[in-house]
Amino acid sequence: MLDFTIQPFGVHGKKENAMQILNIKTHRISAAYKANHFFILSKGYNAGKPLDKPCPNCFVITTDSKEDKQKLFWICYSLWKAGRYIPLLVGSVIPFIRIRDVQDEIKRAIEKSLLNPVEFSKMVEQFQAFHLLENQLTLQTKLIARIKVEMAKRLFG
Repeated sequence: MLDFTIQPFGVHGKKENAMQILNIKTHRISAAYKANHFFILSKGYNAGKPLDKPCPNCFVITTDSKEDKQKLFWICYSLWKAGRYIPLLVGSVIPFIRIRDVQDEIKRAIEKSLLNPVEFSKMVEQFQAFHLLENQLTLQTKLIARIKVEMAKRLFG
């Protein structure tokens, strides 16, 4: 099993602003993880997408705190949405991303986020708000579809 550890330091050497330890491993279906973790899809054209629940083809990221988990989740989400993993895909039949490439991308993003922590915090808040809105709209769309089915059943059922 591959295991990499990143230990970024805070701005100007202050550790209180840094995400202390980030572990990236290849997920095993039989493995159990502590509370502060999430998953990253490792194969396919959505490689790099962060997930709350595991799948067979993913990496697991574990952190020391819930706060670091949230920051890292949204860093990974931003990298995925920005298409940062697409050039890193390898493989001719089923594309996949190497764990080392994921580690390097996340490390660069952490370093960049530490340069402007206020802007990064605002971005995380905005992503969380949009994610919540997206979930609400998805639920509303599903409810509208169910209402349409019920209306059709009433009319012709």
